Amino acid sequence: MNLLEKCFEGAPNVPKRLIKVPENLEKAKEHLEKSNHNIFAAKIMHDNKFFDWTITCAYYSMYHATMASLWLIGLDARSHECAIAAFEAFYVKKMIVDKDYTEYIRKAKTLSKKYSETLEYAKSERIKASYGVGEITSQEATRVLNDARNFLAEITKIVSEVEGI
Repeated sequence: MNLLEKCFEGAPNVPKRLIKVPENLEKAKEHLEKSNHNIFAAKIMHDNKFFDWTITCAYYSMYHATMASLWLIGLDARSHECAIAAFEAFYVKKMIVDKDYTEYIRKAKTLSKKYSETLEYAKSERIKASYGVGEITSQEATRVLNDARNFLAEITKIVSEVEGI
């Protein structure tokens, strides 16, 4: 069983972490608001040379944008790992999946592989920044911040298209 299946099905003592829900533009927009809030916080942190917090805030901006994209196709994720796996499967890779999940691929807009790569990079940098004790450089923080801005812009564009704007 692959990660995506585990997220949908759960396991003994592990609840489902990808839940089928009705598509919900309003929930997507709420996650975009949170994503914008976090990107603003990341900029403030960067300007004040708190590079670990820049990365953390920028990652959470990407995470909430990911959640927005999932709500657009009728999914709610209950873990970061499953949110990222679903985003990659349905928006980037357009994976061959069980017939129960093909509707998500049909609904999701196709995005470049760079979006899943930057999300994974930001997640790994966020873990380093949050739990490590080494120095986080301006260069690392700037990269994650710029990636997050681009990621948020792309997901905002998708939400706007669904909204008809």
